[in-house]
Amino acid sequence: MNPRAAPLQLHTQRPLSIALHSVDVSKDDKPLEAPTPLAAEWKQEEATPSLEEDDGPKLDPRRLEEKFAVLNTGIHECRSCGYRYDQAAGDPSYPVPPGLPFAQLPDDWRCPTCGAAQSFFESKSVEIAGFAENQQFGLGGNSLTSGQKGLLIYGSLFLGFLFFLSGYFLQ
Repeated sequence: MNPRAAPLQLHTQRPLSIALHSVDVSKDDKPLEAPTPLAAEWKQEEATPSLEEDDGPKLDPRRLEEKFAVLNTGIHECRSCGYRYDQAAGDPSYPVPPGLPFAQLPDDWRCPTCGAAQSFFESKSVEIAGFAENQQFGLGGNSLTSGQKGLLIYGSLFLGFLFFLSGYFLQ
């Protein structure tokens, strides 16, 4: 084998493109710049091989109707500085009464910490592990989050294991 021969590459490498942007959130109501055309082209290239035109897998129309239950916590977090607007507390610096939903805030309301517009805030909602149409069934287990369900399952297994071991200490 010739040591100077080029190694066989199984995948193509994309050129790295690093762009530094500084955004003044106090004057701009738009979230951030749109992705560069090169980044959009990469995403399209990644999606193209998995979507074959006629030979690809067909999606069941019922899959499109399945929606996970999302519980609104009333908390919105600024992506710029991390400030949290809590619906239950309101905003005392701007006369926003407690209980006012984020969608009903005045148009001129901005982040009290960094001055970002409302479009920079994202909702901190909790996704319930289960479909929205199935929430009325069961003994309340359908309304638990995935972390709570995991804690319930593994906690009960651990408790059962402890009961099993306690049988060895009986006399």
